[in-house]
This record gives sequence, C-alpha cells and structure tokens, in this order.
Amino acid sequence: MDSLRWLLVPVFCLVLCSHGATHAADPADAALQTAIENSAQRFSEAFEKRDAGAIAELFTPEGEFIDLSGLVFHGRAAIAAEYAASFQALPAGKLTFNLLSVRPVAAGLIIEEGIASFSPREGESVTRTHYTATHLQQPDQSWKLASVRELEAAPQSPHEKLQELAWLVGAWHEDVNGTQIATEWKWAEGGNYLVSQFTIQVSPDRRLSGTHRIGWDPVRRSFRSWVFDVGGSFAEGSWSQNPDGSWSIALNGTSRDGDQSSTLMTYSADGANAIHVTQERVQRGGELLPPLSHRIVRQPPGPQAPVKPGTAR
Repeated sequence: MDSLRWLLVPVFCLVLCSHGATHAADPADAALQTAIENSAQRFSEAFEKRDAGAIAELFTPEGEFIDLSGLVFHGRAAIAAEYAASFQALPAGKLTFNLLSVRPVAAGLIIEEGIASFSPREGESVTRTHYTATHLQQPDQSWKLASVRELEAAPQSPHEKLQELAWLVGAWHEDVNGTQIATEWKWAEGGNYLVSQFTIQVSPDRRLSGTHRIGWDPVRRSFRSWVFDVGGSFAEGSWSQNPDGSWSIALNGTSRDGDQSSTLMTYSADGANAIHVTQERVQRGGELLPPLSHRIVRQPPGPQAPVKPGTAR
C-alpha cells in the first residue's frame, strides 16, 4: 500500500490554507468561502478521529481517488475501505494544506491544486505531496469532492528533512579514556540546521571547544556536517543511513598545522538515552590508527555540573 495514497484527500482548503487570501466582498463568494471552510473543518475532525466513513462522505457518491501509481478508488465504499486500511497501517497525525491555485472552470465546478503535508504525532519527518482536486456543487448547494489525484511527492524543506536527525537535540556526555566530552545540540535560528557546541576536557590544563553544524544538501541528497574548533582545525562530512537504522558520517579534516585526517563514524541507538559510537578507517597525517568505540549518554534535564575549566590550546 502506497504510504502517500491517503494524504491528499480533501482539499476543502480553498481559504483555510490560502495564506494571505483576500476575502471577497461579493456575498455569493463569501458564502462559498464559508462553505469551504466548514468542509475543511469537518475533514480535519474526521481525520483526527481516523474516521474513514466520514472522510468518504466528503466525496460525491461516484467520487474517485487516484493515487500516485494511477490506482483508482471509485465510489465512497472503495474510498472508505482504502482510508480504513491506511489508518490501520500508518501512524496517527495531522494533514495541513498549502493551496497553490483554485480555478472555477464552469458553473458549480472548481479545480484546486496544492500540497498536502502529513505530520505524524510521534515526531517522524513530514511527508508532502502535490495533488489536484475537483469540487462539484450539489443540488442542495453544498460542495463535494468529485475527484482527487496525487501528482507527485513534493520536496521536503530542510527542517522537515532534518527531523530524521532530531534525536540529536539535547545535552550529551561521554568519557573516552579519561577525556570528558560535553555536547549540546539545538535547532539553529530558522530551524534549517542542527547546531552543537562541544567541549573536550583532554586533561586538567588542556581544553578544546568548537561547533558542529548539520544541514541538508539537496544536490547530493544527503546531510552534511561542518565542524570547527577554536584552535583553527576544521572538518567536513556526509551522512548516510545504514540498513540497520544506524547513521554513518564520513569526516575529512584539516588541522591548524595543515595535517589531514579522516574517519568513518557510526552512531547506533543504545536504548532511549544513549548512543554507541564507533570510529573506523581512522587516519591522521597519513598514519592509519586503531578503531575506536565509545558510548554517549544523554544528560537529564536541569542544571548540570560544568566541565572543569582548563586552558584552551
């Protein structure tokens, strides 16, 4: 079953989702606007309740839904069955709509185009899909959906893509052979990057600090990292997800003295509040070093004991 198939229905959002839309002064247009808003509200309530029958009632008796693959669900019974099956297979969440155009093409007939965005309650990434819908006015002057068709998956925003790595957000601590490392991840202003501040207490008189920024690269279609420390060293890397759900980042760095380094780091979940980290193919200055393995632990909320200050290198 196509996971996008159920995202597109209703598109009773001619005004509800039209940011900046102008309210028409004509009484007939105002009445139409109210009817569309009421229909959108009814759909939202049915969707929240996962009521497939109520959603199907928003269509005409002969209405149809056409998914991205071209599969047609004709009639209310078929549409209701498809939604019921989808609600069983997919997580609960909300739909929002971004209206792109509304075209009255004949008396009692409107064609709408837009983007439907599905946001799961459990914080998974948002799914967006282009759609087109035909609204048909009924003898009682109400409006029903005659046809809804998926066109294509809409590209996700950087913030939506980064939800895949949102588990990083928070304060973390690790101890690697006596070296204390404290890291705190936050959303950058605007929400299009994840940014961390890190502090590494190598010894009582040697302390390093820096920043790590992660963004989405739409050309490479992958997450990218940029790491800088206050001493003048920097690194850049690309992320990829492994079949087991873990994430790997291939980092290439340059020290302030010009020495080159590289490593492949892999992050695997270790319960709800810890991450197991491995480093393989570690090279520094042309020398191959042994692999490393350590565990990062999430810090509980509230004030934490600060890392013992030292002298920055």
